[in-house]
Amino acid sequence: MNCTKRLMLAMLLWSMPLLCGCASAQPDRRTAAEAAGPARVEYTVRLDQPQTQMVDISMIVRGWEGGALEFHLPVWRPGRYVVLDLAGGVRDVRATGARGGSLAVEKLQKASWKIAEPGRGDIRIDYRIYANSLADRTRHVDSTHAFLSGTAVFMYIHELRGAPAEVRIEAPEGWRTATGLEPAGENRFRAADYDVLVDSPLEIGRHDLIEFEVDGVPHEIAIWGAGDYKRERLKEDFARIVEQTALFFGDMPYTRYVFLLHLTPRAGGGTEHLNSTIMQTSPGVFDAPGTYRNFLGLVSHEFFHTWNVKQLRPAGIKPYDYQRENYTDLLWIAEGTTTYYEHIILTRAGLMEPKTYFEAACSTIRDELARPGGAVQSVADSSFDAWIKFGRPSPDAVNSTVSFYSKGELVNLVLDMEIRRTTGNRVSLDTVMVELYRRFPLDGPGYTRRDVLMTLADLTGRDYREFFDRYISGTDALPLEESLLTAGLRLEREQKKRPEGSGEESREPAYTGLKLKDADGFAVVTAVLSDGPAYGAGMNADDQIVALNGRRLRAGDLDARLKKVRPGEKVRLTFLRADELREIEFEAGEKSPAGWTLKHVKEPTEEQRAVYESWLGQAWPGAEKAENDNGRRPGHEDLDDEPRPGPVKEGDPGK
Repeated sequence: MNCTKRLMLAMLLWSMPLLCGCASAQPDRRTAAEAAGPARVEYTVRLDQPQTQMVDISMIVRGWEGGALEFHLPVWRPGRYVVLDLAGGVRDVRATGARGGSLAVEKLQKASWKIAEPGRGDIRIDYRIYANSLADRTRHVDSTHAFLSGTAVFMYIHELRGAPAEVRIEAPEGWRTATGLEPAGENRFRAADYDVLVDSPLEIGRHDLIEFEVDGVPHEIAIWGAGDYKRERLKEDFARIVEQTALFFGDMPYTRYVFLLHLTPRAGGGTEHLNSTIMQTSPGVFDAPGTYRNFLGLVSHEFFHTWNVKQLRPAGIKPYDYQRENYTDLLWIAEGTTTYYEHIILTRAGLMEPKTYFEAACSTIRDELARPGGAVQSVADSSFDAWIKFGRPSPDAVNSTVSFYSKGELVNLVLDMEIRRTTGNRVSLDTVMVELYRRFPLDGPGYTRRDVLMTLADLTGRDYREFFDRYISGTDALPLEESLLTAGLRLEREQKKRPEGSGEESREPAYTGLKLKDADGFAVVTAVLSDGPAYGAGMNADDQIVALNGRRLRAGDLDARLKKVRPGEKVRLTFLRADELREIEFEAGEKSPAGWTLKHVKEPTEEQRAVYESWLGQAWPGAEKAENDNGRRPGHEDLDDEPRPGPVKEGDPGK
């Protein structure tokens, strides 16, 4: 089947739920826009008293043709797969007709309102929003700024979702606006439709603005909050990330890009948008190489989303339904593939050394292999159940779930190495992602699992259904050691060293399966891992542990105390449950050391070296000095010392 026929089939399959009535009741955007005729929507954002954390919104519907008018606020925001209480902060909803008279507004559902008899002409809807939600990157207003993510503040009308929209900002003197929206005059911005409007957050205030260009395309970094950052360094490092990611996909799907950055204590995370991103981090992140490198990983992740998710989207989240969950089993691509590439892009850009990338990968491997949920939930199921599980974790999550981000990262690593191995490095996951991006543009249908399998088969000549059944829809253990050897790397368990001169035996703490935190003077159980003895003995989340073997226990002391307990010895826990003093005794368990290391093999084959260099964009370290030691088989021996590799020069393999 050729590409055109596959595309036609995908479009037919995508439209079938609409024909059978199984999809959202939301009307088709193109049909709605045509029905609306010349109608459009204009919004005014008023920040008269930002110190109260209130924002006033006016929504004027121009040229309404009559009939009942229903309007809605979304119940979630793209990029976070959980239903939010966005309508909970809305108050004072009122409406005015074309002749200036008040119109009756009826609330239909938690985030939907109706004007039964609006009349014809311009209809104005006013409402106020309490904006004190910073951590979830939806809306936050105070005396220094206003951050407004569109789905959290702008209501919409189904019939006009495809109509043009304009926004006017009324803010305190001296405040300015950073946004991906197109300027339309002083303090005015325009969007082609509602989807573009709400995918372009607004940062309004006295932020620092850093500007730079990449290949003639303007980019901005708008920073709210104080931090010891170096403007020139940010410009240089952000530009290298932009260059490397644009090189990966072969284009820039925007004419201007805006990085919004919040520097505030205990903040972290980011959300991708159409031609912008909002990122949050601690003001001290720039003080040390490690924390700054982690921050650049966030930048790399969110910017990679400009292509993967904002352009290339799974069918289940395209088009967005703003009133309910949007299901897909492909978040392991939308988010997991992005997580996989965030550090690879940094390495290719020369902003992270391979050794540091290996440490980050080993940390992910350690965490995922220690998670009992890996034998219970697949990454496909994790993707589909994001709305009820990942977005709302429970104390049992570690036993029953995996993350489509971190487990998705490892699945993508194995898939990449498998593609490279079976095609002689002719094809890689890079090739697959670029081809999916080409086949499924933003103005077409979203891709399905079948589309991914077909693309893989077309590029590699191989059927990947078994791989998907085992590692993506299934929970088989990932062949990480074998996969990494494809790139000339050995994955090994970390060896614990005996403390020098102490005469003490070095061993791991005895294993209980308990995770604790200190609260209210107790070591409180936050989770009980199902592979530990405390689980079968009956310890529960929220139990308040008073003592271990008769001595008071604090959460931070658990490992040190358990190092004095041998596997098989009795552990006695005294604890409170519902204010009742209880005691449980069980035998301590044993668990293999969780640490892992990645090392270059001593004598790589030509294939291993080629994979390594094209994968990381770095030269193989010290290859010219490798010697054949007693005829041992190349590709399976370690280098004792790893020289720091430099970046690959232009024209070398892998660039």
